[in-house]
Amino acid sequence: MKKYTPYFPIAGMALYLILFTYTTTLYPGGSINEPSASSHSYFHNFLCDLMNPTAAYGVINPARPLAIVAHLILSFTMISFFYILPEIFEAENRNTKLMRGFGMFTMTVFILMYTPYHDLIVTLTGVFGTVALVPFFIELYKYQGKRLKQLAYACYAMSIIVFISFQTKIGFYYLPFLQKITFVLDAIWVIWVSMIVLKKYRLPASTNPV
Repeated sequence: MKKYTPYFPIAGMALYLILFTYTTTLYPGGSINEPSASSHSYFHNFLCDLMNPTAAYGVINPARPLAIVAHLILSFTMISFFYILPEIFEAENRNTKLMRGFGMFTMTVFILMYTPYHDLIVTLTGVFGTVALVPFFIELYKYQGKRLKQLAYACYAMSIIVFISFQTKIGFYYLPFLQKITFVLDAIWVIWVSMIVLKKYRLPASTNPV
């Protein structure tokens, strides 16, 4: 069963992207930046706008049910991702256990993003996520893969920028677009890590053919 776990983040991310793209076509329009818009905007709408009960100008949002399903898929995708993330390192230790535990806990809290407590959940996932990534970056310092390290640092830097903008409202007009850039980087990171772990699990079988 363990050798199949890297497939969950890959399949989950792909399924989320398909559902999200389709859900944007159901959204009636409107955003904080452009309340009277008649359709979804990748530049102006936040990812979570699709899960709102109503659009920005009060129209019932028919995209909400499917958007929530997509969000749940993304949540469990990220839970499975943090489960396999420590596997890129050579040895299990306290840091790998902490990143797995706090990472999975953070993504469990992330499930509640579609509830009325959205803003609180954003703050909590930002705080808990940082706690999960501290031991990750400690271990990453010793990691040999330079490009993966650079991507991980870029993902975290973008996440910090998005979090600070959300909390302070500085550059808020551009935040929906920055959120999309951050998500794309995160998606690449998730799939890349999953492929590394998948290759690691396959290695014993390829070196010891039956």
